[in-house]
Amino acid sequence: MPVPVVVDGYNLLYARGDEPAAESRAGLVRDLVAWARVKKRRVVLVFDGWKGGGREARSEAHGPVTVWYTRAGERADAFIVRWVGEHAEAVVVTSDRAVQQGARRRGAAVLDADSFAARLEGEPSPDAEAPAGARVRGSRAAWLRGL
Repeated sequence: MPVPVVVDGYNLLYARGDEPAAESRAGLVRDLVAWARVKKRRVVLVFDGWKGGGREARSEAHGPVTVWYTRAGERADAFIVRWVGEHAEAVVVTSDRAVQQGARRRGAAVLDADSFAARLEGEPSPDAEAPAGARVRGSRAAWLRGL
């Protein structure tokens, strides 16, 4: 089974030109569910609960997509880096440099949000094996195949 794809939710929304509204989040979930089913991938989609979250992070299952809302006071960035540290393999979708660095240090492959947004919309990327900002080798490069 291919490695999971961990998505920085608001980062991907902005890359798609969407606002951080409930309707945009719901549309992103729908699109990711459709994509994940076609690609046979598991997706972990993370949104900040920084201001309005509860005492604990909460999740919602949508078929192959698990949506996480971080707890109050926690940013999605920290949640993603911690999640990657607790799981052996992952592809992280974000354009946030600090998250990219933290994910790479923990062994994840990284794909910038703009490249993934284009793939989600069905647009061909210029180089499917080594997307912009991906600098990966070995097994991490293989994890990006088929995205």
